[in-house]
Amino acid sequence: MLSVSEVWRWLLDPTNWEGRYGLVNLFFEHMALSFTAILIAALIAVPIGVAIGHLGKGEAVVVAISSISRAIPTMGLLFALVMLMGIEFRDFAVTLALAIIAIPPILAGSYAGIKAIPQTISQAAKAQGMTAKQLIWHVELPLSATSIIGGARIAYIQVVSTVVLAPLIGLGGLGFGIIQGLALRDFAQVTASAIIIVFITILGDRLIGLAQKLTAVKLAAVEIDR
Repeated sequence: MLSVSEVWRWLLDPTNWEGRYGLVNLFFEHMALSFTAILIAALIAVPIGVAIGHLGKGEAVVVAISSISRAIPTMGLLFALVMLMGIEFRDFAVTLALAIIAIPPILAGSYAGIKAIPQTISQAAKAQGMTAKQLIWHVELPLSATSIIGGARIAYIQVVSTVVLAPLIGLGGLGFGIIQGLALRDFAQVTASAIIIVFITILGDRLIGLAQKLTAVKLAAVEIDR
């Protein structure tokens, strides 16, 4: 039976933190892959969500994408894209798969944020002579920031937990420790790697949640000043 002391000893062993497959390098690979996918997803989903919310047309697209995303098996999507694009393009295939996973929550958050803005605010901005572009940049995006961050928060949790599968197709990330540990029957390594993954998932979620709360407080302060 695995003991806490065994896991602790594995974590405190400097050799497990150094080198190509050390925890430090695997951590940076894990986060780089995660943030790249989330950034790509945001660049696609935020403009679309804002446009749909602003125009009030295409709500069915948001609902359809959200529904489809829940039906697609994550592992199946990863392996399917790698097989279709070829193993030599596995980096791009995995990043694309992760971005696809991240798009629905960011899209939904962007759309919901715009739709939640009272019509009176938009009408007042138009009455002051704002163009559609100015309305989006100076009114709708700032007011929907909390909701957009909320969508990114959900995307972060989904992507970071999915990157664990990347080592199965030869990429890096903290999932390597779990896969190698299982192969070597080194359950201290498996447990320690899993603990680190859970930790960075929870920590990231809390930090993004804090940013979401601070944004909400700032928006509330702006409203009070008005």
